[in-house]
Amino acid sequence: MNDNFCVFLDAGHGGVDPQGNYTTAPGKQYQHNSGGFHNGGWFYEGVWNRHLMAKVQEKLQRLGIAFIPVYHDYLDFPLSYRVEQANWYFRNYRRGIFVSAHANASGVNARGFELYTSPGVTASDRIANYMYEEVEDLLGDRIVMRQDLSDSDYDKEARFYVLVRTVMPAVLIEHLFFDNLNDARLLMDEEIVDRFAEAQIRTIIRYINTL
Repeated sequence: MNDNFCVFLDAGHGGVDPQGNYTTAPGKQYQHNSGGFHNGGWFYEGVWNRHLMAKVQEKLQRLGIAFIPVYHDYLDFPLSYRVEQANWYFRNYRRGIFVSAHANASGVNARGFELYTSPGVTASDRIANYMYEEVEDLLGDRIVMRQDLSDSDYDKEARFYVLVRTVMPAVLIEHLFFDNLNDARLLMDEEIVDRFAEAQIRTIIRYINTL
């Protein structure tokens, strides 16, 4: 593996504080009428994002791939602080990529997995393509794969802060729609979570092997 490479990991939104309070915006949670979720039917996006990224960290550690989490255990650190951390370490410690993990919500019962990169043709597109292919290989028969092929790659493009303010290649992953009951149930399945984490690892390895 490349000894001058680091993965900057971002788990979107806040988690649950020591008093049991969810610390992020109301739009980042949804209460379902049935199913086993975080607290009386609630799905907390920030909690799920952290659970996924903990699995990613375990896998990276086993492989000896350097990583730096830029998020807090439960606080919703400002986007600017997370990006500034990653940019500083990129410039002063090791080169690498930025991976931001989320789960989606639509309000219209949408389903599926999708990826975002900044507008234009960038190095991030290659990472997103690898990620799409690995998720499709590991989960394509169980989830909806959403894509935008208008520019000949799978990802959607947006000017999200973590995509346009980072100085390294960056991708933002939307892991299904937590306000859709079927998708939310999949997200609570430990095998599904592990497969999403494995897709990140395979993507990272593929990218490192091109450097």
